[in-house]
Amino acid sequence: MGFLGEVREALRDKRRDKVCANLNRVGVDAKLAERGIREEGASIPRWFRSLGLIEISKSPINFVHVIYIQTRYGRHYSSLYLVHDPSVYYPSVHDKGHLRARSKRVREHPVIGKVKDVVWEGNLDLGGNIIERLNEDQYLKQELVRLRHDVKVGTCPDIGYWKIEVKGYLVNHVREKWDIYERIARHLKRQRD
Repeated sequence: MGFLGEVREALRDKRRDKVCANLNRVGVDAKLAERGIREEGASIPRWFRSLGLIEISKSPINFVHVIYIQTRYGRHYSSLYLVHDPSVYYPSVHDKGHLRARSKRVREHPVIGKVKDVVWEGNLDLGGNIIERLNEDQYLKQELVRLRHDVKVGTCPDIGYWKIEVKGYLVNHVREKWDIYERIARHLKRQRD
């Protein structure tokens, strides 16, 4: 690596490396994936910048995609957890467009009240009852309330993956958050039961 390579390495955003190290530290089998594979480009909108994928073994989650988003209000990072599911390839999914849902916090009093519940809203319908199952999972709801965490899920039908989207990247509460994402991934993969 010459001088220019050293400068590039020094300036490179290393958040993907940190996420991979954090996952390995808590017992998740993770490694940096090759740049440029099809899952990297197809899972994010064009105006986001990919920092690359982390490949996961022995989990319902196959990849973690760390992305950088620059807006007029500043920059932030987001993570997509990709879950492979061949049923997302179905032509009916393409006809419906991208299927989406999100968790929404319910407060005791509007705006300022304490969060008392989380409900899932969206159009996830692939012949199963995903929204219903997510709303019935009391443990998942309790953890989302406790961690003050908002989650979005959706399909990437062009590559046959579900995506679980969260703001930020895994720095704090890594094990607890990872367990939540795996639990959501299991609900998504069971949609045809």
